[in-house]
Amino acid sequence: MKQYFVMLNENARSIKNVHVIVGVSLFFALNVIMNLFVSVYITPEIKVGFASIATAASCYFYGPIPNLIVAPLLDFVNFIVKPSGTYFPIFMISTFATAAIFSFFFYGQDKVSLKRVIMARLSYDIIVSLFLNSLFTSMLWGTPFWAIVSPKIVKNLICLPIQVVVLYLTMKTCTQLKPRLKA
Repeated sequence: MKQYFVMLNENARSIKNVHVIVGVSLFFALNVIMNLFVSVYITPEIKVGFASIATAASCYFYGPIPNLIVAPLLDFVNFIVKPSGTYFPIFMISTFATAAIFSFFFYGQDKVSLKRVIMARLSYDIIVSLFLNSLFTSMLWGTPFWAIVSPKIVKNLICLPIQVVVLYLTMKTCTQLKPRLKA
């Protein structure tokens, strides 16, 4: 447990590093671009997209603190670039949770196994997609929670294998690139 807090302390100091600021900014921009061009709304509440892959890669390279710092801004910029309904600031909690989940599973890992990718993706789908986003949408529109969650369960089950494969390939690429990016 002590090692984890030491790692967090070192990660917090990294936000002063120009390489970290630029790297997180590039993944931030990639997330916005992927949200704009590589996501489709099936219904107003159900979106299929791959923008979280950019966040996962950023969390792998730069860890929780820099990604948690940019999370609220990422949520706001994604809404400005591609508005969908009314802006509800509480959705920032979802972006915080996304950064926390992917940082927990990927930051500081030399190798990323398929098991770890599946656990990360399931955690993201259950905590962020099914629970938090559904809860916030329910609060925003007054729609019953289960009416929102039910179709999302089906969507997540259908998309899970695709999301896992894409995330696994991305993380494998990140593990190969990491030694070259250390400056």
